[in-house]
Amino acid sequence: MSLSEEKKMILKMLEEGKINGDEAIKLLEALESGTRQNGAENTAKQQKAYDYHEEIFKLREKIGDWRKEFKNSYSHKDFDRMVDDFVAKAEKVGKNVAATTFGIVDKMVDFVASFVDTNAFNMFGSYKVIDRSFEAEAAEGMELFVEGLNGSIVVKKHLDKKIIVRSRVRSPLDNADEILEFREGENTAALSINKAISNISVSHEVLLPAIKLKNIRLETTNGRIYVEDSMSEVFNAVTKNSHIELMGVNSDKISVNTKNARIQISYVIGRDIEINTNNSIIDVKHVKAQSIKAITTNGRISVENVQSFGAGPEIAMELKTTNSGIRVNMNDMDSRGYKVRARTTNGGINLLIPEMSYSNTSTQGAGSNFVDAESSGYEGYAEKVSINAETNNGYIEIVK
Repeated sequence: MSLSEEKKMILKMLEEGKINGDEAIKLLEALESGTRQNGAENTAKQQKAYDYHEEIFKLREKIGDWRKEFKNSYSHKDFDRMVDDFVAKAEKVGKNVAATTFGIVDKMVDFVASFVDTNAFNMFGSYKVIDRSFEAEAAEGMELFVEGLNGSIVVKKHLDKKIIVRSRVRSPLDNADEILEFREGENTAALSINKAISNISVSHEVLLPAIKLKNIRLETTNGRIYVEDSMSEVFNAVTKNSHIELMGVNSDKISVNTKNARIQISYVIGRDIEINTNNSIIDVKHVKAQSIKAITTNGRISVENVQSFGAGPEIAMELKTTNSGIRVNMNDMDSRGYKVRARTTNGGINLLIPEMSYSNTSTQGAGSNFVDAESSGYEGYAEKVSINAETNNGYIEIVK
């Protein structure tokens, strides 16, 4: 009903004697007061929306300026310091709910990793490229260690029965043999770098036979790590300022660590999987695991389609981030029992799991939300899934 229609109704009630003059005046005053209040509320909402979008616009301008500054002034010597400064800005922005909503921190830090992978260290482009190749007899249960520096490590499977490492060195001097040290011992192959030599870039392509090793350890800095189709009891991958991607890795224990860059894991089989990064996203898809521990800051965590490792009856997940959301989609068509503990601030919790019993749900001050729930008759289920999810300034959604 419009304002004019409401006024007419009041005057008609007065005319018909249903209300007296004083009552009509009070009703008209209340109507005018409500109109002014609604107008003020609408103005405030419009102003808030304007401020919000203006804030986002300013943030995007800032990020553009920071990127230009980063590109134009970086040097290899000061690269780590510049990344730390850049990320400190990202973390400061990440505490802003508006920035978090638009995933600005993800985009900022993802830029650093992309810059490392594609454009950074162009100074090495003027250096002589020296290729070296190393081979080791492969055997079940052996250990492999490969170290890079300011370059990538790529691991793939091949049909040969040997382990082959193809290394590419960029240096101002013709000193590849001084930089690389290859050791082959009983059940061991290791390729390490002489770090006393500075201003170099070393990247590797590693070809592995289809056998199960005891330990695979890959380490580099400022270069991505990409691994597909490897088998080992223990798998470790460590880098910084660049991405890690695993596809088809099969190991009892998997540990991946980077800094200021995303981690992607798909079609992986691992009894215990531990994933650590900061200021970027963690993306886990189509894995078989007994336990998954994924921790980041200022980046979302996404988990999809987790199945049991071997014949194990339980899956346990611990997922923690800040200033971003957590989403788990189990794609679960089986009959599993679920136990969920979820906590967030400045965000909601959505559990799309049927037949859950909520033992504790609370909405506290400062937008804090907590849920503790489990499937009805949880202890009676033959297969169980336990999920502990925690964030702030972000949502949590868990879908069966």
